[in-house]
Amino acid sequence: MRIGIVGVGRMGRALASRLSQQGGYSLCLFDKHAGRRQALAAKLCAEAASSLADMEALPLVILAVPDKEVLECIKIFNRMTLPPVVINIATNITQDSLLQAIGPSLTAVNVKFIGHAGELALGQRPVIIVDKSSGSMATVIQAVFQTVGDVVIGDSDLVGVINRIAAEEVLIAGVRIENRLRQAAISDPAMIRSAIRQVAAGTLKAFADKDLGPFAQEIVGAVREKIKGT
Repeated sequence: MRIGIVGVGRMGRALASRLSQQGGYSLCLFDKHAGRRQALAAKLCAEAASSLADMEALPLVILAVPDKEVLECIKIFNRMTLPPVVINIATNITQDSLLQAIGPSLTAVNVKFIGHAGELALGQRPVIIVDKSSGSMATVIQAVFQTVGDVVIGDSDLVGVINRIAAEEVLIAGVRIENRLRQAAISDPAMIRSAIRQVAAGTLKAFADKDLGPFAQEIVGAVREKIKGT
């Protein structure tokens, strides 16, 4: 199956790499930065498209571009005689806004990742929500994305809420850790980075996997009690 991927930044690159490893897919890559798309295409033995027009008649194209660029791409696909089915993975594009943007000959579906590009590149499997409006395309879309993560059919707009809450809370924690370390007269950048990247991130993953040690479990218990009392 030929699949187009528009945008080979962090998420697009990670997604293309994972799909290329599975076999059964022939990738056509486009990015407005010619050097970036050509380098990745050469690495993955994929085709480098010179424009979105090269993706006309492909069965499926995945948009891995920033929110503000999604609707611009949709406008171009709307003008095609044989447009592909377009899959948007940008978190903040709602299904309603996507449906309002497409023309009568274009099919577009939101497929969103409860995940992070860096973790995807490391081989982690995110939960991926294929929007419930996908209808007859659901089986094909699931087959493609199940090679990357755990796919469910549902309300893709929930991912925006989930990712925002998770990102905001962990960044608040990161800033607080940095501030508390500096208040404790620890200002070495390498030490602060290691505390956040190794201790904090590692502990958070252990918490998610229910694999905390006794010391960390005591802290969790104290935090839960504090939250309950506020």
